[in-house]
Amino acid sequence: MTTMTTTRPHAQRLDELTQEIGTATAQARGGAARQPVSVVGRIDQTAVAFNIFTSLLHSDGIRAALYAVLRQSDYRFLGIFRFKDGKATSCVHVDRENLAITQADEVPDTATYCSFVRGSMKPFATADAASDPRTLGHPARDVVLAYCGIPIMESDGTLIGTLCHYDVVPRDPEQLNLDLLVQVSSALAQPGLVPPYPDLARPPAC
Repeated sequence: MTTMTTTRPHAQRLDELTQEIGTATAQARGGAARQPVSVVGRIDQTAVAFNIFTSLLHSDGIRAALYAVLRQSDYRFLGIFRFKDGKATSCVHVDRENLAITQADEVPDTATYCSFVRGSMKPFATADAASDPRTLGHPARDVVLAYCGIPIMESDGTLIGTLCHYDVVPRDPEQLNLDLLVQVSSALAQPGLVPPYPDLARPPAC
């Protein structure tokens, strides 16, 4: 069944992501309050970063554009994940430590934190899954320790996939430019931009 919901405006999606980052940070700090993050210069930085993303998207393709986004953080991976027939995998995959790897492993859809995003149609983030009670019993809990994912949705609210930063070590999600991620996810919702679920019998496209 295709997941559908009402597309939420940019400001609401940004607020949802901000709240989720706050929750993830509080869990990592043992419930401590989230410290305020300076937004001085953030608007200009976001505009520059989004212009770079857009330029690379048109000149070099979606993977190069996402690599530019990834380089603004210390996360190892950034990808777009899709779901099909109970499975999940990346249709775009960037590993900053090995750019030759262009495909994540295919796994049961419930073995990804992206399933939380799909289930709620809202962001999900964890700074350290091993100490986050929300991930208790999850198959990826001791493997993928850091995750921040948001939905990519068509204009009618249909889920296309998830845009997610992740890593095998804990990472602070407060470093991420949340406004940029919402803008990027909205841009990726344009028809035809996100590749389909990959045919894993064929070599992945770069």
